[in-house]
Amino acid sequence: MIHRNTTFRQVLSQRVVTAVCAAMLIFLVGGCASVNRLREAQDAFNQAAAAENTLRLESARPQEGSASDAPATWSVARNGYASVLLSLERLDKADEKKLRDDGLWGTALTLKALSQWRLGLFSKALATAAEAQKNAGDQVYPRDRALLAALPGLIKTDQAYNKILSDNPSLSEVQDLLVGQNGAVANIQSARARVDRQHPVQVYLVQAQLAAYRNFMVALDRLDNHATVPENDPARAKAIEHLKELADLLKAQPAASGGKDLVQDWALLCGLPLP
Repeated sequence: MIHRNTTFRQVLSQRVVTAVCAAMLIFLVGGCASVNRLREAQDAFNQAAAAENTLRLESARPQEGSASDAPATWSVARNGYASVLLSLERLDKADEKKLRDDGLWGTALTLKALSQWRLGLFSKALATAAEAQKNAGDQVYPRDRALLAALPGLIKTDQAYNKILSDNPSLSEVQDLLVGQNGAVANIQSARARVDRQHPVQVYLVQAQLAAYRNFMVALDRLDNHATVPENDPARAKAIEHLKELADLLKAQPAASGGKDLVQDWALLCGLPLP
């Protein structure tokens, strides 16, 4: 049974947003110091991600006081992402030209799309991602390309969670969104194929897949009389494979945060054996 103090949004906040935050920092620090509004957007995104990270709760070790603090912290995070969009919307043609000249316009659009996603503006996020690929394709670098490609899967994960909490949830619809043939896990796998297998963004993407599987567990628990994922379920087999990939990636990337503890946390959250 899924622990009632643990929600998927809290898991996603800790594991996914941090990785995206780091990705933006890597790209923006070097080339955009002269564009104040973009720097403001970067800072707001980082602060919003940090606020979300404080919402972390684990099923076996709920944090004291987290239940009462969560609404206020989530409000801070939402305000931060809203500030990102406000800063980016203030960019004028001269700013856009500067970013294009620096090869960073694609990164700015990626940051915008990710902020829209975190605010639940799913259609706008997908439209911004399409704009980046169409109008800044030559400036969408491997990390950004993978994030934009993963966006449909990330959105499907959130949509599935929203359906779980809706008045008339459909387990089959939720399952299709998460682990179906064209579900979140499959979409993110396609995004992973766009970058080298050892690229640092793979750590983020594989965790997004595990987060989608975790959401599948929540769906079964809530919508099917506390059912669990069968041992022989293909989705579980994929999750075990992804957990092993995460462990291998972290071993090969000493600079990645979390390491062994991160693998243990995901094993616990997803009810999977340690690789």
